[in-house]
Amino acid sequence: MADSKRSSVSGKVATPKTAGAPPASSVDTLAALGKAIGARIKLTTAAPHALTYEGTLFTACPILNVVAINTRGSTPAVNTAAQPGDYTVIPVSRIQSFQVLSLASGTDGSESSIATAQPAIGPVDVKRLKQREEQRIRKFKEEEQNRGKGVTREAQAIFDSFKRINTPIRWHNQEMIVHEAVIISPPYRIEDCKCPKDKQEVLNRVKKVLDGERRKLKDKEEREKKAAAPTGQRKGG
Repeated sequence: MADSKRSSVSGKVATPKTAGAPPASSVDTLAALGKAIGARIKLTTAAPHALTYEGTLFTACPILNVVAINTRGSTPAVNTAAQPGDYTVIPVSRIQSFQVLSLASGTDGSESSIATAQPAIGPVDVKRLKQREEQRIRKFKEEEQNRGKGVTREAQAIFDSFKRINTPIRWHNQEMIVHEAVIISPPYRIEDCKCPKDKQEVLNRVKKVLDGERRKLKDKEEREKKAAAPTGQRKGG
């Protein structure tokens, strides 16, 4: 009876995708892998970077939509907490196929769950994860806004130098707007700065900073050229 139950569970979770067959949805894949936690599996990711992993399935997370495999060790352990860890996290959307090689020791055919997982899995702070996600998205948006479109490396370096000294600056097409008053147009020289007549003091400060940063960039460029220049061969016998 135990063998028949074991075969039944294996049949439910160990159905690999065959060549030419349409891939199952991520939801189906995650559901199937959720029943194989603790088992030893062989998993292959999708092209173009197809990789094959073999190890003990540690978890299949429906919140983050990922699975974690412990690729260290050759056989499933009764207590996975005592098993050395070398974990690989794989998004479910990247899974092309998987195969259950052997069930966890002591499996009686019942479905695995977070409540019975070993080692015990603590609660996930979803609120904290959401906050981290929002912070990361804000950072990506800020980085994108600070990246000039269709500008030279020198122009971007000048923009970044203003940012480093906490000078309010933003891109407007290929022009830099400093202090919401001074416009620096390509090719971003001192004479390319302009502003309203009542902002001359701000204009003078921006020109001073721009001149200093351009000098630094020029000095850096000259040092790099000298460092890259081949040294002459020594003459003599």
